[in-house]
Formats: sequence, C-alpha cells, structure tokens
Amino acid sequence: MTPETDRPPMAGSCPPAAAKGGLSLALATADAALYRAWQSAHAPPGFRLETVPDLRPEHLASGEHFLVLVGVELALAAEGALAEALRLYSARCVWTGSAEGLDRLGPARFEEAYDILVTPVSPATLSQRLAGWARNIQRTAALESVGQRAEALAQQNSLLGARAAEADARAQDLERQRQRLDQALRRIHQVAHLSREINSLNLDEIVSACIERLPALVEAKRASLYLYDAAGDRLMLQGHSRETSVADRVDLQDNPRSPMAVAVRTGEPLLIREFQEFEQASDVTIERDFKDHYATTSCIIVPLKGGGRVRGVLNLADKQDGACFDEEIDLPVVEQIAELIGASIYNVELYQEMERRAKTDPLTGLANRRGVEEALARETDRSRRYGSHLSVMMLDVDQLKDVNDKVGHPAGDAILTNLAAVLLETVRSVDAPGRWAGDEFLLVLPDTLAGQAEQLARRLQARVRERPAVLGECRLPTSVSIGVAEYRKDESLESLIGRVDQAMYAAKHGGRDRIAVAETPA
Repeated sequence: MTPETDRPPMAGSCPPAAAKGGLSLALATADAALYRAWQSAHAPPGFRLETVPDLRPEHLASGEHFLVLVGVELALAAEGALAEALRLYSARCVWTGSAEGLDRLGPARFEEAYDILVTPVSPATLSQRLAGWARNIQRTAALESVGQRAEALAQQNSLLGARAAEADARAQDLERQRQRLDQALRRIHQVAHLSREINSLNLDEIVSACIERLPALVEAKRASLYLYDAAGDRLMLQGHSRETSVADRVDLQDNPRSPMAVAVRTGEPLLIREFQEFEQASDVTIERDFKDHYATTSCIIVPLKGGGRVRGVLNLADKQDGACFDEEIDLPVVEQIAELIGASIYNVELYQEMERRAKTDPLTGLANRRGVEEALARETDRSRRYGSHLSVMMLDVDQLKDVNDKVGHPAGDAILTNLAAVLLETVRSVDAPGRWAGDEFLLVLPDTLAGQAEQLARRLQARVRERPAVLGECRLPTSVSIGVAEYRKDESLESLIGRVDQAMYAAKHGGRDRIAVAETPA
C-alpha cells in the first residue's frame, strides 16, 4: 500500500478498502513520522499493512485486523465505547509513542498489551518489528493448529484403542502413540498458562517461571537462566535449580567453545542428545567445565532473543527418566517459550529504561524532582518504621542568574553539571542526590544526624570552591548556600521540605556560601 501523502489521513476520512484474503496489521495514530515509516516499511509475507485514520470499537472487535498499532495519545484520550474496546481487546494492541508518552499509560496497560513500540523508529526497524510480530502470530496459529490436529488424532487414537485386543504388538504401538499425543496436548495447555506468567514486566517473576515451572514441561531436572551483557560479552546468572554451584558469570571471550557461547554466537537453539555425537556431527569441540555436575549428556540450550538481538540463554538438562531430549516433542515447546521469554526480557529492559529516563534530570544525570521525591518518601517511611535517623540537605548555586546573564546559559549549565559531579564524588552510595528545581539540589541522607549532615555540607562547600567549572578556557568559580534539616518522626514531607528550604534561604540571605541548620520542630 502506497498512500499519496506522507501525512496520516484526517479523522472522518474513509479507510482504504481491505484486500481480500491474507492477514492485516493496522496503524491508528496521528504521529506523522511513524506514518511515514509505515509507508516505507515492508509488509511481512502473508500480511498487508493498513491505516485506520478514525479508530472505532468495531475495528478492534471484528477481528478484521490481527494487530492494531495505537498511538499513546489516542489511547489516553479515548472515551466511551472506544476506551472500553481498547481495554477489552488490549491483547491485540501495540501501544506506540515516545518513551515519556508510553510511561503515562502505566504498568497495567503495558502488561495487557501485545507489545509496545517506542518512537521515533526507522522504516528498517519498523519492518523488523513487523516481521517479528508476524512470525509470532503465525507460530501461535501454527501451535493452535497443532493442538487441533492433536485433539483429532487423540480422538482417532481412542477409537483405535478399543481394537487393541486384536493384536498385542499393535496395541503397544498405539499406546506409545497415545502417550505422546497426550503429552503434546498437556504441554500445549501448559504453554498457554505459562505464557501468561512470563508476559510480565517483573524480571524476578519471569526468572521464577522459567526455573520453577518451565522444566516440568519437558521433564527436566536442571534449569538455569543467564542474561547476556552485550557490552561486556558475558552472561550473568539470574537463577538456577541446581543443588550444586553454577557459574555466576561466563565471559564468552574466555569460553568461546562453551555450549552457551555457541548458542549466543549462532543465535540458534542447541538440542544435544550426546555431546560426542554432537561434536562429530557439527565438526566442533565444546568445552564443558561443569560436565561432572550433570547426570546425563543430553541438554537443550536456547538463546533468548528480543528486540533484534540475544538477551539471554536458557539451559535445560537431565531428563527425569535419564533419556535424551526429543527434537519433536521437547524442542518446539522450548523454542516457543524461549521467544516469549526473550520478548518479555526486552520489554522489561524497555520499561526500566523509560522508568530511569522519567526519574533522571537530562542535564546533570542526577535524579530529577520526581526521583528525589520518591527517594525521600521511601526513606521517611523507613525512618518512621525503624526509628532510624534521616537528614536532608538543600543546595542553591550562588548568583547563577548573574553567570547566565553575563557569560551565557552554557556557562550556567557547566556549573550545574560540575556541581552534580562533585556531589556524586562526595556523598555515600546510600545517599540520594538530585536536582530539585533550576539551580537547587536536594540530598536525602539516610541514617544521618543533622550534625553529620552539616559536616558533609562543609566538605561539599570546600570541594565546590576547590573545583570550579570550566567552559572552554574560562574557569567559573562557584559557591553554594546550603540548608540542613533533620527529619522527626511523623513529620509531613511538606513540613520537612519547608524547613530545609527556609534554612537554605537563611544561608543565602546571610551572605551566601554559608550553611544554616533548621530548628527541630517541637
């Protein structure tokens, strides 16, 4: 489909006529950039790309479109029947928009949706995502088809079982076939249930399902899950079900012939019935540092892929009856689940990145006001419950407005960035520094008395004086006025912030480059 304009159709215009046959992926958004990428994207084989300029409940309810990419602004603004349809059919929706916009949808709508697409996105990346969705849709359909065929075969096998007395040998063969079919049916139902558990934004829940529930599907005794750190080219253990030790970290450059390294490098699953046979057939030599920890030589090692790259590795070993894993019964189930795991891990990483961005000040890299408020609420709650000490410190850069007016805003930005670096170098890892507003910074100091906070304030002032900001060849001497307040049990956050703010302004009006400690409330 090649629209004549690079802008989304206006509301009220008629959508293009649906092509007969095939499967449909639809776009419903006012995002012109995404619309242009949609124009240039390649439709996956067997699918057609459509636009829905005026999204209505029947578009979602009729089943005409397998997936609908819904702009976040449209989702947030929807009312009445459309809002109800988006809720009922969210499993067929892909939320699209910027990271900040998507964050406004909330975790509940993330979990219910089929997927998310962070914009802007290039046509090539969009084509890749479309192809991935198409594969998942087709594989799910194929799995359902296998279930239907298995149900039919099971019914047929039940009829044949009535004649088993005619020939003992034939009866035994039919019994084995029935067991395999029953096993396939049970696994199909178990996969559907397990998929709901894996489709989560909580990494611990995903790992728990993989370690505690997944092995039972293929009757494996041992399981382990590693996340892949592409920058460090290493695998980091997230969970395992072994009684003995498992490597917490695997550096792939140091272990290039380990089974997991082979899976990561090739991006393909490994089903090994016997290692020596596998090495001969594949013409490779595999190193197994922990081979003495396993009861059998058969295992399944599957790369977990999401967002176009390997995100981790899942290992399954030691079949309960000592047999080898089966390529027809075991491997397809593990591959299907592995795709869901990889996609869920990718969604977790996207969500965590959006959470981080939503709580980070872009200039200084410190927590923004939202992030500091959350840290303060968390620490005041801990102080109330356990009676621990807590202090807060507010800093204001002296005469920053004069610097901006005389030298320019880049100089002011350099001062704020330099101050953030000094804060990070000076405070403890448990402290929570952040940018409060403009040239004001707030530090949350757990387990700290007012006197200790005052000592820290003096160290900060000295370091700020000793290390001026630099812009080009220009040195920018800086000083800060600091207010300190100690939290008292059951004091409101508004009261605490008000006291430390008054103390900071007292220091500023007292001549700047000073420290003032707020009085403790009665």
